Amino acid sequence: MPVSASKDYYKILGVTKAAKMKEIKKAYRDLAKKHHPDINQGSSKSEETFKLISEAYTTLSDSKKRKQYDQMRSQGTGAPRGSGRSYRGGNPWQGAYDYARQYTRQGPREDFRDAGPRPDFDEEPQFDPDMPTQGFDLQFMLDIPFITAALGGTLPFHYEKYVTCPECNGSGLNTDQDACPVCEGIQRIVEPVSVNVDVPGGVADQYTLRLQGEGACGRNGGPPGDLLLKVCIQPHPRFRRVQSDIYADITIPAELAENGGPLEVETLDGKETIEVEDGTLTGEEYRIPGAGSRERTSKKRGDFIVKFRVAQAAA
Repeated sequence: MPVSASKDYYKILGVTKAAKMKEIKKAYRDLAKKHHPDINQGSSKSEETFKLISEAYTTLSDSKKRKQYDQMRSQGTGAPRGSGRSYRGGNPWQGAYDYARQYTRQGPREDFRDAGPRPDFDEEPQFDPDMPTQGFDLQFMLDIPFITAALGGTLPFHYEKYVTCPECNGSGLNTDQDACPVCEGIQRIVEPVSVNVDVPGGVADQYTLRLQGEGACGRNGGPPGDLLLKVCIQPHPRFRRVQSDIYADITIPAELAENGGPLEVETLDGKETIEVEDGTLTGEEYRIPGAGSRERTSKKRGDFIVKFRVAQAAA
């Protein structure tokens, strides 16, 4: 949910800007009980009020979102700040026009007067069949389990590619200087191969991993190409990932929500017991710091966030 600086979340919850987390949670619970749609069935006003206090609590209960919200409020809600120019009056396109005209005057030019003889494009290029040629790059999709993508690991990958012909050792000829019967003179054959892929923790979906030298082999001693693997993260039945945080939606009995108590939950690292607070409502979260996905740019890990849904008590 995007942070909106146009709304006073502190006023909505009835707390001060210096309110501690405990005060914010208590204020939210009191208001949520009063305006919950299950209690005020058919009241559109209560439903809108409940959405508003939930939006305020979602922002103020998250330290990162709260800091961002406070900064936005302190800067005002006008135009965003940045390094761009602000055109007040006059022609708003004048700056772009001046820049384009300046770039045209100062941009790189090519002077062919001293470039030597021009190539004759009517001539066919000369091809040397004995010239070393680099092998082709190969591209495939790589399915990665959700937890492996979050924490990192090694996966085997099987594929086919051109390899140097073992019969003629890449010469294309046999001992009688005839075409090699295995590769038929093309110096390479297609064979199934496998490679272990190091998956970095926190890798993003659709990211391309490059394995140098694992593509098709070259010809005449040329270097091999690369293997490019496009990441396809497989969905998890219970978890979802937002940047480096992992979310798990868990339904708890109404009695546990009312009275509180221990609850065993599954995390990326296995099972862990957490303590559910008494009076827990649907939509509230329990955060386990450092139990989320790894961050690509550091050795840190995000958080594992349990989002509660309270089952309705049987009538």
